[in-house]
Amino acid sequence: MRRKREALYAADFVQCKFNIPASFRKRLSDYKSAYKMRGVEQVVMAMLDKAMTNYSIEEMRVPPPPSDGKSDKQIAIHLPREQHAFLEAIAYRNRGVTLGVALETVGAYVSELTPSPQQLPLIGEGDAVSG
Repeated sequence: MRRKREALYAADFVQCKFNIPASFRKRLSDYKSAYKMRGVEQVVMAMLDKAMTNYSIEEMRVPPPPSDGKSDKQIAIHLPREQHAFLEAIAYRNRGVTLGVALETVGAYVSELTPSPQQLPLIGEGDAVSG
């Protein structure tokens, strides 16, 4: 396990601990099953990728607390540094909420995890022919 953590840190990942409501934890597990992902980390990274692509930080407002807000679950996830920075920016923009609440905010905006279509370059940078 130590070698895995060292490899993640060397690849510029950050370990984050989140306190999230049990209902949101269940939703992450449901996404994991529905999209056939290996772990909750991959679900969270896919959510953050989708949010970073489709929303600006200014658009992301914290939703009202869920009814089960008192039954928090703690999860620890390794995230790429740019995704961690995105969560921190959401937390800062929303008056310093916790990273768990920032993650819930992302979950409120991202309802499905299918990858966004990407336009492939038609001509590679070095492939252009002058004529």
